Amino acid sequence: MADLESDKVVTITLNGSGLPVPSLDPIPVKKDKQKIRWCAAFPFTIDIDGYTDVKYGTGSGSCAHDAKTGTFTTQQPYKYSITANGQTNDPDIDVQP
Repeated sequence: MADLESDKVVTITLNGSGLPVPSLDPIPVKKDKQKIRWCAAFPFTIDIDGYTDVKYGTGSGSCAHDAKTGTFTTQQPYKYSITANGQTNDPDIDVQP
């Protein structure tokens, strides 16, 4: 089994106009080694182009809602969407070797 590196934790906040904004953009992750966990105080959805392994849960404290991915097996950039508060933001994931 590969040595897994720490998962990336991305906090989502709402900017002044209510748009969901990630704390990292793009999110750099290591191919086959890291997962991403998004965390927010409000409900949100994540939609990653060409990727379907996203699971939702409930966190704790300031992270009342979260979403987690599996590892990424293809080294490429991914475009993804965060939808919350009736608005959608389209940041990036950068899968690195």
